[in-house]
Amino acid sequence: MLDRRSIIAGGTASLLCATGLRAQVLPPQGFATPSGTVPFAPEVFRERRRRVMEALKDGVAVVHGAGPVESSAAVAPPFVQDGDFAWLTGIVDEPDAVLVMAPAERTIREWLLLPSRDVESERWEVERLPLGTELERRTGFARVSRTGGLGSLVTALAERSKTLHFLGPIVSASAPVPKALELYGRVMQRVPGVSMKDDSALLPSLRIVKEARELELMRKAMAATARGHIAAMKQVRPGMTERQLKAILEEGFRAGGGEGLAYDSIVATGRNAASLHYTGGSGVIGESDLILIDAAASVGGYACDVTRTFPASGRFTDEQRASYELVLAAQTAAVAGLKAGVYYEDLVEAAKDVFRKAGRVDDFTHGLGHLVGLDVHDVGDMSKPLPAGAVITVEPGLYVQSANYGIRIEDLYLITPTGSQRLSEGVPRSIAEVEAAMAR
Repeated sequence: MLDRRSIIAGGTASLLCATGLRAQVLPPQGFATPSGTVPFAPEVFRERRRRVMEALKDGVAVVHGAGPVESSAAVAPPFVQDGDFAWLTGIVDEPDAVLVMAPAERTIREWLLLPSRDVESERWEVERLPLGTELERRTGFARVSRTGGLGSLVTALAERSKTLHFLGPIVSASAPVPKALELYGRVMQRVPGVSMKDDSALLPSLRIVKEARELELMRKAMAATARGHIAAMKQVRPGMTERQLKAILEEGFRAGGGEGLAYDSIVATGRNAASLHYTGGSGVIGESDLILIDAAASVGGYACDVTRTFPASGRFTDEQRASYELVLAAQTAAVAGLKAGVYYEDLVEAAKDVFRKAGRVDDFTHGLGHLVGLDVHDVGDMSKPLPAGAVITVEPGLYVQSANYGIRIEDLYLITPTGSQRLSEGVPRSIAEVEAAMAR
């Protein structure tokens, strides 16, 4: 899945632009919200918060969840929780929730704050739990209160600690000021001697290395993704619309155990595939078209990311074959250097060198890849050496509108101390594999 911002920035994905689309997390069934922690037990998230507080040592840190979905429609789109908040709490079904951590406090060091109940609106939307032991049990927090008391709580904690830790995100000058920075500004105006410390790199540094339980969910998502891509290759027919093929693809995801979409599926035929973020669906698949599918399933809110390009006819022409093999060679060159400690920019240059030698580098118009995890464009500083345990896409491509095609090959890799593992190996990739899958 291409990151629109990395295209604008010339392909450099960084801490400032690594976050992106989130997969929808399906909460467990329960009487009322919050329905519990997802996708792991409360102890997992409590341990993550302990690691964060151990790194902070003192002071106060505030992390805001996502706000409610705004929609003029009778039925609003699904709510999607903020990635950092979801990683720290597992609370995925409560808009406007807030986490407060104070590592140096003697007894209570963490608080979950939820908006006050509105019983009348709950009759139309969803019932919410009252404060009490059941709410504490489901969330794993010893102290759960209402967001109306956030300012007073943080002010009282800041009087004792004198340090406010900003955990991010860093946003552009034209974006709204993060809620935590707004809150900190008000507190600093009222409590003399309080200072603010930039710890915005902390959560990305922790989230970039995937836990075994996270990788397990990503592997399940990839198995479902493979099922969908193979179904699309087998069932495509000239004369179909892109939308019809998309339905086959996504039904394959569901049949393979996918719980949601990692991002909005891209199915583009012919010239449409040369538009990097094509969003249409009415294009009719022609006999000589190449079809580009950038789509993936999610499981437990964890994403994966795969792109495949294949011929509608089931067989690549000589010209299509030559361009496809060039893209595959660029991917192979980049992956050859992929291991713990490598710089992302070196991978980019390895891929570009292949295109330069072929005189095609101007047709490669986007970044080489991005981190993947709880967010499909996951957080992490890609200007630093990549660590073992990170999961990254490698997705070179060639885009030629005048020739009516775009070719992208995107695979997902787990970085290891000595190399990498292709998590998407179940999706046909070579020309021989693609043509064999389509023949069956």
